[in-house]
Amino acid sequence: MYRRFTWRILSNYVTPWEFERQRAAIGEYEQWCRAWLVLAAEHGARGDRAAEAGRRRTAADEYVRAALCCHWGNFMFSHDQATYREAFDAMAGYWAKAAPLVEPPMDLVEVPFDGVAMPGYIRVPSGAGLPPVALLLPGGDSTKEELYNLAEHLVARGVAIAAFDGPGQGAVSVERKMRPDYEVAVRAMIDALERRGDVDTSRLAIGGISYGGLFAMRTAAVDDRVRAVFSMSSWYTPAGRFATMERLSATGQYQHLGGDPAAMMEAVTLAGVLDRVKVPILQLFGGDDPGSPPSHGERIAAEAAGPVTTVVIPEGVHVLNNVWSEARALVADWVAETLGATGRLS
Repeated sequence: MYRRFTWRILSNYVTPWEFERQRAAIGEYEQWCRAWLVLAAEHGARGDRAAEAGRRRTAADEYVRAALCCHWGNFMFSHDQATYREAFDAMAGYWAKAAPLVEPPMDLVEVPFDGVAMPGYIRVPSGAGLPPVALLLPGGDSTKEELYNLAEHLVARGVAIAAFDGPGQGAVSVERKMRPDYEVAVRAMIDALERRGDVDTSRLAIGGISYGGLFAMRTAAVDDRVRAVFSMSSWYTPAGRFATMERLSATGQYQHLGGDPAAMMEAVTLAGVLDRVKVPILQLFGGDDPGSPPSHGERIAAEAAGPVTTVVIPEGVHVLNNVWSEARALVADWVAETLGATGRLS
């Protein structure tokens, strides 16, 4: 557990000291989620005290950290549905407290799709006029909250962001599992953005991490509103991965992918899709990522109809979480430059 997810956790608002404290406190896996909820409550309490004292920025930071602690607690704990859902409820509570306090604030929204609500947040940089917008898609066991730091990089460069949990992700996974045509859910997200008056959807980029990047490319193939695509550690297809996954990771796939994860992975593919993707693509891969090796990027570049920029960071692990400051800045710069954001630093 620790070996695989250390960098992922440390790159998303958990300090090295907190991480080491958690390692010392958690003796067995059944203690995992509860221990992270305790840490979340510590951050939440500090956030409450800061808010009462009028320290908005401090409170916002603590609430974001509290929410992400809840995510780390339950993202591989779906075998205990009661605790799993408790963590989602707590995360939503902290996120709601953070929303009006972060700068720029988060507009918490829900988009109806297939009989459920897809929760999301939208942040529009101040002083950027009608800014371009990037739609961020999580990975298979990820959530919109895990994309907050990537969003920070984009907003700082004058790009508005929208991040959603779609089928199989976050609390939506309780009611709807991931689907091979996930792009139909993404199109509902784009429709919702078009109805707003504060972002320029004629300058829209879509991207994501892991599965999110793959589904961003599938969306670009069927929706001409997409002007650019980026992906971080995505696949041409995840087919065959389930048989080689570690037991803990494999168990979690049932929550996100449904009753036959292997079949779902077989069905998710870019085959027959990429010749319709004519917009620019940026794809990042880690050279130390056996689960999503750069060879997938080679297949994507060979079949895409538009220009493809591929960056391989040799020491990078999955989603480049161990080199996050380099990778996320690279993505944000490319998106801002490709969409013509005016708020970025020159």
